[in-house]
Amino acid sequence: MRYGRVLFALIVAAIVALILLWIVGVEVSFAVAWGILGGILVASWQPILPDDPRADAPVVEVGPARRGTQIARMAWSINSRTGMAGALITGRARRLLAHRLKRVGVDVEDPEQRAQVDALVGNGVWDSLTGRDTTRTDIERALEAASRLSPTQEKK
Repeated sequence: MRYGRVLFALIVAAIVALILLWIVGVEVSFAVAWGILGGILVASWQPILPDDPRADAPVVEVGPARRGTQIARMAWSINSRTGMAGALITGRARRLLAHRLKRVGVDVEDPEQRAQVDALVGNGVWDSLTGRDTTRTDIERALEAASRLSPTQEKK
């Protein structure tokens, strides 16, 4: 609470109490004292709350489109016993890698650029994402290749 508000509350309470007590017939100095006490009580009833740190936080959607839910679903699409990756995570890794390759000017759909794809992401990585038996290791290799192709990756 700011000092201006406290001072304003004290003055208003003192004036109101002064007028009410004067109308009742109390002596002026006694009415002023009660008015100041009333102002102090009014000022102390207003709680002092710090600014809420969440006030300017972004709104996070709650529901099936939430990112945490997608990550959990992708994590469950890898069979921990066999190491086989499901279609959900394989498709996500394939789309990510195709997007990163397109940024550097390589089209994964063009058969003539297959040698460039293998040179950039590693031999057989793209083929392992398009086949049926994609493993956890294949996903890890694809994600490593995507991070190497990231535009925010520092050049060493």
